[in-house]
Amino acid sequence: MDRYNRQMRDIARGDDKFAVKAASCTLTTYEQQIRVNSTAGAVEIKLPPVVEAKGLMFSIIVETYVSAVTIVDQDDSYDWADITHNGAADGNLLYSDGYTWWVLVTKT
Repeated sequence: MDRYNRQMRDIARGDDKFAVKAASCTLTTYEQQIRVNSTAGAVEIKLPPVVEAKGLMFSIIVETYVSAVTIVDQDDSYDWADITHNGAADGNLLYSDGYTWWVLVTKT
């Protein structure tokens, strides 16, 4: 089963698997549902390489806010601008087409 079909199957099943990040990190292609806790200080979430993430969506939500949360790429995406969130429940749904990261939804 290819990666896209696995992702769609998991979404259809309603899987609620997500990772909680409380420190700066680089995501893997398997970490697609992220909840961020910035209680300990500013957090930088680095997206996986845009080519490796081709066809995948990433949900990143600020669950607990104290300091800024910034979403960055690996300087490999066309026309990318870092995204900074400054509030609880802020977030993005991002999609990689293998060339650029697309911001599908911004929640503030």
